[in-house]
Amino acid sequence: MKKILPVILLVAVTAALCLLPVLLNPVPRNLIAKIRFFDGSMDTIRITGYSSVGASIWLKAEDGHVAIVGANNVMIVEDDEYWEGK
Repeated sequence: MKKILPVILLVAVTAALCLLPVLLNPVPRNLIAKIRFFDGSMDTIRITGYSSVGASIWLKAEDGHVAIVGANNVMIVEDDEYWEGK
């Protein structure tokens, strides 16, 4: 048992060191938000992040603006082609 504990500890430390760069530098996601307005029109914006607050979604646009939209009026999708096209 005393010989197994250092091996398990060494494996855990090695795994943590291997996963550290992945956790500190996540792959950027190309997110877009499709927002539906009350008149039936839609708009698409590029976002860098979002968070759910109660019954609304806070969208952070790529230019730094924050939009607060009702949760039932937005679709958030990952779309690489939309980001490359503009």
